[in-house]
Amino acid sequence: MRMEIIALIIIFGWLIVSTIVAIMAGVLKKFSLEEWTVASRNLSFVVVFFTLAAEIYSAFTFLGLAGWAFNYGAPIYYALAYFVTAYSTGFLLAPYYNRLSRKFGYITQPDLFMHRYESTALGILVAFSGIAFLLPYIQLQIQGTGIIVEIASYGAIDRTTSILIAYICVTIFLFIGGYRGLAWTNVLQGILMFVAAFMLFTIPILAFGNIGELFNRVLSTSPAHLTLPGAKGIHGIPWYMSTLTLTTLGFWMFPHLVSRMYAAKSERVAMRSCAWMSWYSVLAVPIVLVGFSSLLLFPKLPNPDTAVMVSAREFFPPVLVGIIGAGGLAAAVSSGGSLIQATAVLISRNLIQRGFLRGLSDISTAWVARILTIIVSVVTLILSLYYPSLLVNLLLIAYSGVVQFLPGTMFAMLWRRATKHGIFAGIVVGTIVVLLTTFYWSNPLQINSGIWGLAANFPVAILVSLLTKPPSEETLNKFFT
Repeated sequence: MRMEIIALIIIFGWLIVSTIVAIMAGVLKKFSLEEWTVASRNLSFVVVFFTLAAEIYSAFTFLGLAGWAFNYGAPIYYALAYFVTAYSTGFLLAPYYNRLSRKFGYITQPDLFMHRYESTALGILVAFSGIAFLLPYIQLQIQGTGIIVEIASYGAIDRTTSILIAYICVTIFLFIGGYRGLAWTNVLQGILMFVAAFMLFTIPILAFGNIGELFNRVLSTSPAHLTLPGAKGIHGIPWYMSTLTLTTLGFWMFPHLVSRMYAAKSERVAMRSCAWMSWYSVLAVPIVLVGFSSLLLFPKLPNPDTAVMVSAREFFPPVLVGIIGAGGLAAAVSSGGSLIQATAVLISRNLIQRGFLRGLSDISTAWVARILTIIVSVVTLILSLYYPSLLVNLLLIAYSGVVQFLPGTMFAMLWRRATKHGIFAGIVVGTIVVLLTTFYWSNPLQINSGIWGLAANFPVAILVSLLTKPPSEETLNKFFT
């Protein structure tokens, strides 16, 4: 049997199995808004753990880490660090998210903002911002899907066809299975990703004998890859520390991750998931090592984001290439599906039901969300095909945007005096600063744009809050007693 056929059977066989599991998990439960969006808030520790693993370790982890190690070198270590530090943030926030969602029936992040600050307009702003900054994150997953399948199939299927097949399956199982179906798919995909990542650990050993020799070779070939500011000389200590801070603080500001904590069956389950997730981060190490290996093995590689799959194809037989390709596809598809579902829910819940078409029933809102998964998938597919970019850059744009929700989240539980006007103004000013320091004055003083946004956001939110009327005592007492 031809090698590309073997790899394709494994990759798409896994995709079909995942789709069937998701559909079966969804159809066994009665359809409702709470069930379709947060799985009726009763997911166990094992499911939540692997769901976080599959959603968080995405195309960025599988491809972008190696791409940045190849392109820039040492600056990518920020990712290895924040994969641990971000769960410390999550450990603090997870019980808060879970408790309030149960108490007040939240299913989205903007629900919290809308209720705590007594402002429909603020909820709509947070929803709009969340959607805008989820789109590049979805785009990242879609691009990753195309790269993985095209290379793993030895060119038998082109990138566009790969993307279309994968996201047709994603749309089907999201439409039917909702979040419960996605969660059970993520259990399977989280396990496969772990297996695939550690298979990749053998590549630098096969190529150089041991890890030490790999770094000796990099040191003699391109020593700039092993120290800051990296091979391009543009990612110094200020960039590294500000980006680590950004990702640590911004991680749990993503709307889909907030909703995932709503789905945990208890505060303890949410906290345990964060505590144990730091161990799962070790899978990022072999992927970074493959990036450094590719620098020596394939120095003329046109697209650094292809480093993992090109290396796998060079060192492994088609069966193992198929398994690694399936693992990468699992990473991209699981995260992409989660982000698409979260975007559809934000639109249906906060822009329609609680925004422009108030009074829409919960069951109608759930059906709108279902239909929107198709629309969101099509829109993001178009963006991916016509506006590609380096994977990590897309992720950092998303982080810089969603981290602007941090002041509103912190003040919601820590400062009674925070007002809707203050939080609204802070988000608007912070987002404007992010856009300016991303597209017009890129990372001034090598400090990440998201941190510049926060530097403007916090004082504006505080000052405007002090000058405006706080929420009612009734609402505040619900949060502070």
